[in-house]
Amino acid sequence: MTKSLPVGCVLLLLLAACGRGSSQPEVAATIRPEPVVVYAAHDDPTYWPGIFAGFTRETGIRVTVRQRDAATVVNEVIENHGSPPADVLLTPSVHGVWQAADAGALRPLRSDALTARVGEALRDPDGYWVAARARTAVVAHAAEFADAADIAEFTDLGKATYDGKLCLTSSSLPLNRVLIANLIDRYGAREAELAVRHWVRNLALPPFGSEASLHDAIADGTCMLGILSSDAAAGQPTIDVVTGNGAVVDIDGIGIARHAREPESALMLIEWLIGSGAVALSTPTRVRPVARAAWRIDEAIRLAERAGYD
Repeated sequence: MTKSLPVGCVLLLLLAACGRGSSQPEVAATIRPEPVVVYAAHDDPTYWPGIFAGFTRETGIRVTVRQRDAATVVNEVIENHGSPPADVLLTPSVHGVWQAADAGALRPLRSDALTARVGEALRDPDGYWVAARARTAVVAHAAEFADAADIAEFTDLGKATYDGKLCLTSSSLPLNRVLIANLIDRYGAREAELAVRHWVRNLALPPFGSEASLHDAIADGTCMLGILSSDAAAGQPTIDVVTGNGAVVDIDGIGIARHAREPESALMLIEWLIGSGAVALSTPTRVRPVARAAWRIDEAIRLAERAGYD
């Protein structure tokens, strides 16, 4: 026969148990969300980590930036490779983020805040990506070159007037590919190729490997004219060329990976990036939709090869 404990003993045991429990740390209160993993490509490997440090300070959510070249990070997201897996894809041109969306590797960005803050021309019509940064194609010219005022279209750079005066950067640079894709979209492949062939005919020097090199060549008068991004043209007199329904713009594109493990934190990061002023998203009032150029990039690459534009 089992004897039951007196009521007083039972109470003492319960109090002792409670006392032991209260001495344990509050584990749940110290748990932090898992890091947001960003797959990114940028010439400066410190750029995006420096930007995202502000997000961590404000929210307590850590950010891990995995950096590779643009083609690699896009492929890793499409194939769901890489460790840790991507939550966010951040590409230095619209083509990369468009490729990922087209391959079904991104999930929709359901955010009224992003829709309100990012202009329609700078986001995916289907809602899979938005611009994180934007830069406009401009014609930069030497200060003493008065004839530059006659340029109204990028195709004007092919006029015989500018023979031996034009300089370009390599056709492999993302902005040049977007520009040629826009020419195809506006004029058709035949007229666009003719325009690019005329650019090549007018070149004073072989294409430069970087925008910084072309900037310096225009500054010292080696080149009279050149096409640069609005970021790279700082300090030079420029012409903002508006073609058709707006200026030609390329973007850093951002979206959430389809297999993201932290999709909520990923969306918070994107909304913070766009809304906090951490990056500049100022663009001309009239902008040609970046998505329309994105799906013509492969065609633009082939056109440049045919035209002899290295």
